Amino acid sequence: MDCLTVGPGISLNNTTNSCLGPSQADLDLTPLQLLGTPLLDGVRGIGVFLKSEEQLNRFTSTYRAICRQQGRRPAPLFSGPLSAEAGDLLIADLSKRLCCDLLMVPGERQCAEAAAMTFNWPENVRRPAIVAAGLWFLPERPPLGSLQPDGHGEDKIAVVLVQGNTPNQVGGKAQILRQLISWAQNSPQWTIVITRDHSWSKGQPWIKGFKKQDWALPPNLLFSEPGQILELIASCSACITVSSAWIFTAMAWGRPSMVMGDFGMHTQASTAAFFGCGCMHRMTEIDHLDELLELPGVNQTWLDSMGIAIHNGADRLLKALDQVEMVSA
Repeated sequence: MDCLTVGPGISLNNTTNSCLGPSQADLDLTPLQLLGTPLLDGVRGIGVFLKSEEQLNRFTSTYRAICRQQGRRPAPLFSGPLSAEAGDLLIADLSKRLCCDLLMVPGERQCAEAAAMTFNWPENVRRPAIVAAGLWFLPERPPLGSLQPDGHGEDKIAVVLVQGNTPNQVGGKAQILRQLISWAQNSPQWTIVITRDHSWSKGQPWIKGFKKQDWALPPNLLFSEPGQILELIASCSACITVSSAWIFTAMAWGRPSMVMGDFGMHTQASTAAFFGCGCMHRMTEIDHLDELLELPGVNQTWLDSMGIAIHNGADRLLKALDQVEMVSA
């Protein structure tokens, strides 16, 4: 087997919904349980994608200590952010992963920012090896046969990718919902589908305290079911978000895209990565959803720099693993 995935599935119990639907890793083990198996003997590299800096450090230090006690050379460890981050968010994420031998980032823009991060480092601080591997956490191509025409027909679908903690301004989500209601009323030929881009507990509303009976939702404004995000992006006429990484998939698949600029371009809204995208507009600029189809297309140079132009990420990773100078065990 060329690649073995280890960890919990996306939906392991009946209390959680996922935007991708249920899935399962090859092995359901915790990171430390994995260290007690022979599965890591002779591997070419180990990818460790843990959010907790403490857990990441514990895994890497324990693995290297085990190898040292057994008198064998550890495999190179690699990690990276699971989003097309940029700016402060990218640097903060990479800084938590410096215990690894190699850091993966999506595109050349992130490589440049990582190089700037280490420009004035002291000589006694090891500079991390960096490889641009593309948007490995998003599908490059839609499922065969699912990508629909450009959506200029009579029945149009606008997919709105909503996030768990963004926008974080008080009343920000309600502001978005009010705008969606207005768009739905002004554009009855469109169907607007609100789609969460994250996992959530069943029964947990997108807006805290949200009750449908408190909102007069037009019949053409719907909430999607779990597991529909890829199908909806592939078949939509336009895609809208504040800063969801899934908008990169819509852009790459040729869907007209809009990044809501109403909440600023800063770290808290995760919008810094979209500087230069050419698709950021304020919600009030759009009265009727047909106007989405007339917006300028994505800045292809920006999109390529964010990782879309890289289609051989696996080969790049393997080459980098062979060349990396590993952290001392």
